[in-house]
Amino acid sequence: MHINWMVLEIAAVLLLLLIICCVRYYRHKRAKCRVRQRSDKEKLWDINHALEPFGFAYDLQKDIFYSLEHAWQRYFGYGKLYDEMAPAMNMIIDSEPIYFEYDNRHWMIEIWKGQYGITTGAEVGIYVDSERGTEEDPEKIFYHCVSSEEEIPMGMILYKNGKQIFRREKKHWWLTGFSLGEFSWPGELMVEVSLNFPDLEMMEAFLDGCYRAGYCQEDLHIWYKRVSFRMYRPKAEQPKRYGRIFRRWIQWQNCHNCRLYQRVTKDFTRTIDKLDYLKQAYPRIFRIIIKTGRIALWKKKHEPYRKKAGPGI
Repeated sequence: MHINWMVLEIAAVLLLLLIICCVRYYRHKRAKCRVRQRSDKEKLWDINHALEPFGFAYDLQKDIFYSLEHAWQRYFGYGKLYDEMAPAMNMIIDSEPIYFEYDNRHWMIEIWKGQYGITTGAEVGIYVDSERGTEEDPEKIFYHCVSSEEEIPMGMILYKNGKQIFRREKKHWWLTGFSLGEFSWPGELMVEVSLNFPDLEMMEAFLDGCYRAGYCQEDLHIWYKRVSFRMYRPKAEQPKRYGRIFRRWIQWQNCHNCRLYQRVTKDFTRTIDKLDYLKQAYPRIFRIIIKTGRIALWKKKHEPYRKKAGPGI
């Protein structure tokens, strides 16, 4: 009798597992059919609607995530502590801050490249000290994002092992691009940056900052008020809050998650289709992806600024 009950229990468990597998199979099959039936316009709207509260959007043509000009992050500044804490947010990146003085204020233009969670990307941001204080060490200053009037035209091209991943140009305060599902070590990446300054005085001040950072004249290409250069190995000393073992552990996680993303979405080739499929079949994974890397900040903290976000680039 006892054996019969055990057999029935095993049979019930097996039946339950079979039902779960069937439900999952048909749910995924239905999701794949819906992805093929839905238009790109519908998919793009859903993806950007999910990303907008975090200050980002998806560009179908370039196949990248990018930061919105009026993202909530604009209401917060930037300091060295953010770079030091990056590995704790699954970001293994190179950072290159260029400090200079212009218009009787401290300025910083910083370049980043590397692995941002499940994405490979790069950033260029321009920040300023709102009021000239007594602190003279530029690394100890907490900077504010520049105003719309102080934005400058910027451009960047991200390469991985010599192959271009994406290119962006925009008048902005925080120019970004992130390629989903691409895994990279920062040393594999090179970012080419171009900056168009409003006047020669600001350009000269920035050049002085580049020379102090370790760049030489041969590294910088100057045409009138435009400066371009490449960042492969940063001149600045990188933050050392987290050791090599921890960083490798984070990169192992990032690599594993990229492979998992590619394996789960292997039936689709386009990112927009992959994301649409995840949104329907694996909503939990989809929510993790839209909060990866730079996007992975505190959502509740920026809710008061959500209405101020613009529609796009």
